[in-house]
Amino acid sequence: MKTYLDTYFNDAAQITGDGGGAVNVIVAFDNPNYPISRVFIDKGVKLIASVGQSESQSIVDSDHYPVGYDEKVPVTLAAMDQAGVTAILMLEKGEAELRRVAETYPFGSLRRITGSKPETEWHGGFYIFKVQYVFSYKRNLT
Repeated sequence: MKTYLDTYFNDAAQITGDGGGAVNVIVAFDNPNYPISRVFIDKGVKLIASVGQSESQSIVDSDHYPVGYDEKVPVTLAAMDQAGVTAILMLEKGEAELRRVAETYPFGSLRRITGSKPETEWHGGFYIFKVQYVFSYKRNLT
């Protein structure tokens, strides 16, 4: 899922700051071993899409042979209020971009975004706004 998002997620036409200029967006894995606020402050990143641990359930036919997998992958968007960028606006644009990617590049299976779970975290003087989405799709064994 990370490679999929690395390839298609960062569309500069969709992800822009309050003034209309392109912003720095990254795709990463969940639970880094450093404070997430450092990415926003030190690297100048405006929006993070982080990929969590996937859930997989096998799909079997009438003879109980596996024919595919039902996959669910959590993707969390995170943003922080910064000069020229409002966190809530970044989250809205990030959600629009996630939906565009899921609808435009399905790769043989319908990728749906199901559910959203908003969360706000306090990180030593900064609020980080997050929304977790779940990508659901089916894939064959081949």
